[in-house]
Amino acid sequence: MFATIILNGILFGMLLSILIGPVFFVLLETSIKKGPRHAIFIDIGVLFSDVLYLIAAFFFSEKINQSINEFTYLKYIGAALFIIMGIVSIVNKKSPQKGKQIDVDGLEKMESNPVSIMRVRTYFALIGKGIGLNAINPAVLIYWIGASTYATEQLNIEGSNLIYYFSATLATMFGLDLLKIHFASKLKNKLTPLALDRISVFVGCCLIFFGLVICFQDIYAQ
Repeated sequence: MFATIILNGILFGMLLSILIGPVFFVLLETSIKKGPRHAIFIDIGVLFSDVLYLIAAFFFSEKINQSINEFTYLKYIGAALFIIMGIVSIVNKKSPQKGKQIDVDGLEKMESNPVSIMRVRTYFALIGKGIGLNAINPAVLIYWIGASTYATEQLNIEGSNLIYYFSATLATMFGLDLLKIHFASKLKNKLTPLALDRISVFVGCCLIFFGLVICFQDIYAQ
């Protein structure tokens, strides 16, 4: 029974990892342009946000659904934030400048002391960015409500078994995200500055697309 619950949690986590959303593109862009460490801490924020959403979905799903239907403007706020993030990603392309001299001694010191590259406040800022990416996407809360309903009503999982099930789900999602981040970071040294700029434009367009989808879904629903 326990093994079946864990297996179902892993399979569900793999299914959710296949779904491509705005977080996917942000993680890839961050890993390629700024390194895997930045992307990992963003993903930690996403994981933390997923846990909060899952708890909220499990205990307050009825009230949440009612609030989503009553306060439709919240969807538009989230959509607007995605569109703004997309525009910023397109405008603020930060490719390495040609001819820029690198302080080799300073670089060696930074590499020997990784903490000096990213201070604690930067880690928290990246975690906050991950939380924010999930927080402004209403679809995340909706699919966690669906996941909670499926686990309790279809799989008949109850009590502490729910913790094991969703722990396996979240661990699988996080592990697969780490693999995506790892392989994306391997492309960093193979991409030209122009390619990096194009990645920023592509990610920006994807974020704008997700924002527009949220808007039009609400319009068609009416």
